[in-house]
Amino acid sequence: MYETVLNPNFNKLKEYFPNITDTDIIGIEKLEGVPLYLEYMSKEGFLKISKVLQEASIYYGIEDHNNELLYLILQKNEQIRERYDAYWQNYEDDQTSAEIAKFLLAFKDSKPNQAFQLVAKPITGSVAIKDAAVAKWMGEQIYKAIEARQFPLDIFGEKILYNLFGDEFDGDAPISRDTLKEASLLKPRVPTVRIKKLLVEFCLYLQVYLIKETKLTAPEDVLLTDAQANLFFDILECIGYLDRDKIQSDPKDYMHAMFKNHIK
Repeated sequence: MYETVLNPNFNKLKEYFPNITDTDIIGIEKLEGVPLYLEYMSKEGFLKISKVLQEASIYYGIEDHNNELLYLILQKNEQIRERYDAYWQNYEDDQTSAEIAKFLLAFKDSKPNQAFQLVAKPITGSVAIKDAAVAKWMGEQIYKAIEARQFPLDIFGEKILYNLFGDEFDGDAPISRDTLKEASLLKPRVPTVRIKKLLVEFCLYLQVYLIKETKLTAPEDVLLTDAQANLFFDILECIGYLDRDKIQSDPKDYMHAMFKNHIK
């Protein structure tokens, strides 16, 4: 978490804070700003976005709006980052659940006399427990620990409880083969669409200010101007949501396509 103080002109931000009064604004001015508690940004990240926005504001001739835009960016980023992280965490938890379920299912379905090995693959090369009895015993300990719910959720992910135990995740019921089979077949989709919709939401939030208060406006029939697209890309890349080296199109074209395909 990083704490800072910004001093935006809330007379320009009434579109976002319709209940703010003139008395409130005078009070903020007397305090020389409002505190911001950034859960999802470090001091380094704050300084980076401040610098990028300042340079962009000068380039587009909207430097008089730098404080207001920075405030809106930081506020909105706090809102969307929680969902952004949750989308990725949900995806990764399902992936982990599927991998663990496949391992447990292989152990559960193995025959008493069937050859059984445990293999670790560090960077230096594979290491295997080739003694079938030892490997079987080690697999059994892993199985028993997971069945007893004795594993760290911060590593396994909270979704594994439901994925492996269904509605019995709070009890002490054994893992059923049907539930294991279902979990082993999980094929979570990378949350690309949900992420892009989230980024469009972020940009639309800023676009309201640009159109109402700056010269980076847009005709009513235009979804996004090139100048807005380039500015939004720079902001999103600076925060870490996009990377121009990983896209094949021009940044502004990428933003135009994202708006067209993912706007609500």
